[in-house]
Amino acid sequence: VADATATKSPTTFQWSKVIELGYEDSGGGNVASIENDEPVCFHCGKTVKEAESKKLFKCARCQVASYCSRKCQTKDWKGGDGKVGHKHTCKAYKNVGEDMMIIFGDDKDTARQDILSRIRFYAYPYAIHKSLKTGRGFLFFQSNTSLAVLSLPVPILSNGRKCSSQRSVLLHWLTMKEYDSEVCMDDFELAGARKDLKEAVDGYDEKAEVPVLMRFRCGHVAVGIAPLVPDYKLCIMLGKEYYGSGEGDGALQLNIDDM
Repeated sequence: VADATATKSPTTFQWSKVIELGYEDSGGGNVASIENDEPVCFHCGKTVKEAESKKLFKCARCQVASYCSRKCQTKDWKGGDGKVGHKHTCKAYKNVGEDMMIIFGDDKDTARQDILSRIRFYAYPYAIHKSLKTGRGFLFFQSNTSLAVLSLPVPILSNGRKCSSQRSVLLHWLTMKEYDSEVCMDDFELAGARKDLKEAVDGYDEKAEVPVLMRFRCGHVAVGIAPLVPDYKLCIMLGKEYYGSGEGDGALQLNIDDM
């Protein structure tokens, strides 16, 4: 017999607040790499001078990825030997463009959701594990890189060069009291998200949702409620397995490219 009180897990993200603080050096050093380093072939790494054709051709779909030859483009599209093919990353590069910036709000929403989905098997069990100890709160997500850089499925910038720094995120589970006494005291600009954050914390279904506050180095800040995937029971089990020994008592750092 089905449990009539069981909660059906939501399938969509709900974003209630977005703030653009517009910090400089928004890519964690990676923007400087885009501005100062000439593009290279996405497959072999050759520059224009090193290419036999003395030209780099753009992918016709994203207009970002560069190649020194049709052969390199074909190999990079398919991928293989542990490398993700461009056919799986083309859309992401189209969203960030040559300047490594996401312009449209819908694309920013999608980027945040994709990032959370990539870390969900570690982040959400951590959130549930902490919430069972400290009570209702929210997952505070901070990254050392910009939203655009972190949104890419691979650590390769739009000029074909590898990210100059490890892409990582730092997670905390905080109560509203901790938010007021610690976060807002250190960064008063985040106080602008308080109203929407409190509404999310007061109203979320703790067995089906996770409130999130996301802050990126570029100054992009967002408040929302994420669907709890994996489900509540599995998150409890994984939380005990991963963090039951006390490893989850503090912050949780995840290196995106090691996952």
